[in-house]
Amino acid sequence: MSQEVNYNEIFELMDSAKEIFKSQGPFAGIYNAKKVAFVGDTHGAVDVTQYVFGKIFDNVDLVVFLGDYVDRLPQLGVLNLMTILKMFLKYKDKVVILRGNHESPITNMYYGFYDEVLMLFGDEKAYDKFKDFFSYMPYVAVVNNYFCVHGGLPSKNENGTLKLGIHSVDEIKTLPYPDVIPENPIAFQLLWNDPREGLGDYEFLPNIRGEGTYYFGEKVVDEFLSSTGLKGIIRGHEVADGFRIDMNKKVITVFSSRYHGESAGILLMEEDKIKRIYLRQDGSVSTVEGL
Repeated sequence: MSQEVNYNEIFELMDSAKEIFKSQGPFAGIYNAKKVAFVGDTHGAVDVTQYVFGKIFDNVDLVVFLGDYVDRLPQLGVLNLMTILKMFLKYKDKVVILRGNHESPITNMYYGFYDEVLMLFGDEKAYDKFKDFFSYMPYVAVVNNYFCVHGGLPSKNENGTLKLGIHSVDEIKTLPYPDVIPENPIAFQLLWNDPREGLGDYEFLPNIRGEGTYYFGEKVVDEFLSSTGLKGIIRGHEVADGFRIDMNKKVITVFSSRYHGESAGILLMEEDKIKRIYLRQDGSVSTVEGL
């Protein structure tokens, strides 16, 4: 695999992409497109990324990547990232790249990407370049009136009670940037929080992922969608058999690595119609209409 990764090329790609990220900031922007493909966590699943660009890309107007391009699948994170960045730079108005919680040193040190970089480049300073690059990735985009994010809605502490942390997408634009970990609690939770059914009147509850991470319930989702006028939330972050649909279809999880779940999911949206594509572990592909 090292023969497929050119040391200079990956860093040239990252330098060029970082300049685009700088122009976007923490909020990638508002997009409206007739046909959109949403890709969840790939975690080095280069074959899934190649399927998106080879079989889907020419038939849609926009492709949105929801984060987690590295870690978990050894030795393939750099190649997966390169594959995405090449298309991003060639078609920057057609590809959206969002940051995941695995685009961070606090996961890379434990889930394989740091070791992969050392193995490929033999230089600890090489990882510093990836770490810096990840810190410039945007957290959020709004696509066809959907809030697109890797993790979920963030909280803030108000007099000892956890309340919804943002009420407009403009608040995303004011987050500290770049932010390596990220250290900012709102940014951190955008990458780490998860939706959960059945929370009732609880707005947020501690998440098993660790300190500073939370589950958010339908009450929070309704408050956020009401305050922003958005339709719903499309996110990644959790292992699923391609997809998980929560909270009366207001929250859609897309998971796109078939090596960690039964299938890789790719969500297609054409105006008000939705299709779910499943890439099975055995190589077969199936499509389901609607949610």
